[in-house]
Amino acid sequence: MASLANPQYKAVVKTSSGKKYDLFKSRVILDLTISDDPDSLAKEVSLTVMNAVQNGATLSTLIQPSDRLYISADVGNGYFEVFRGVIWENDRVTDTEKEVTFTAYDYLIYMMKSQDYFYYKSGLSTKEIVKKICTAWKLKLSYSYGSIKNKRIKPVQKNIGDMIIYVLNKAKKSISSRYIFTIEGTTVIIKYANKNSTIYKLKEGKNVISIELKITMDDIVTKIKIYGESKKNSIPRLSTLSKNTSKFGTIQDIMDKDKKEKLSKVKKQAQNKLKRSAKVKREYTVTAISNPKIKRGDTVYVDCGTAGIKGNKTVKSISHDCVAGTMDVVFY
Repeated sequence: MASLANPQYKAVVKTSSGKKYDLFKSRVILDLTISDDPDSLAKEVSLTVMNAVQNGATLSTLIQPSDRLYISADVGNGYFEVFRGVIWENDRVTDTEKEVTFTAYDYLIYMMKSQDYFYYKSGLSTKEIVKKICTAWKLKLSYSYGSIKNKRIKPVQKNIGDMIIYVLNKAKKSISSRYIFTIEGTTVIIKYANKNSTIYKLKEGKNVISIELKITMDDIVTKIKIYGESKKNSIPRLSTLSKNTSKFGTIQDIMDKDKKEKLSKVKKQAQNKLKRSAKVKREYTVTAISNPKIKRGDTVYVDCGTAGIKGNKTVKSISHDCVAGTMDVVFY
């Protein structure tokens, strides 16, 4: 019986020719892993199956790149979709191999792989720019993150996903809140992190299997230079702020001040960034019973006393091993 303590997953492939293969029902799945990491815009799935014969041909022949993969989960109230995407790779040696591994990505993979030129007039908001990009690429958009007004963006060549991240990161500097950029089905979702209505618990001795703590200097910033708008032969430096350089050394970032923006506002943003970033980061990885309801950016209550972790944490990345029924969750 499926439950939060015993989740069940199924995977269905729909081919470009209209054929449908229910791999869970066929009992051919050997490994199924869903990974969602902010370093890769698209969710990634690794699917290994027995290279069984169906309709007179092996699965490695029947299932090909460009075919669609749908993964659903059941925690006791019926199946719901947790992944929809495209088979990107078919990894086998010959058609007679006993196993075949497919790699799939959700539809944000097309934003990662496609380039365009982007240029926008001054005054457009973050949301307006993102909507223009999605409309041009015939993508639906659900946007509930904050926006800022942008100065003119001169023609620039970028991957589509990178351009959206560029304008979102500019907004984030003013908003000082994390955003989540993902896709559900075929709708691009941009929203604030930590807005999940249900906060699930990961408790040591109950659903937590192990805890790992990594302390790292990655992403440390100890010095920030603030620059004004560029002139003919120079870029004026307006201010420099630093914190903990004697302890961690100089790791420098820059911030730009728009012509109409107050320097005091930019300096406050820099001070807030140094407060967050001029220190080592503690990154927690919790291995627990898989909960397909938990998503990247969610708030999760973690109670692992022996590791000194107790309280609400934000999910940085998450990987589900759907066969073993476990997940690795990395928290900020």
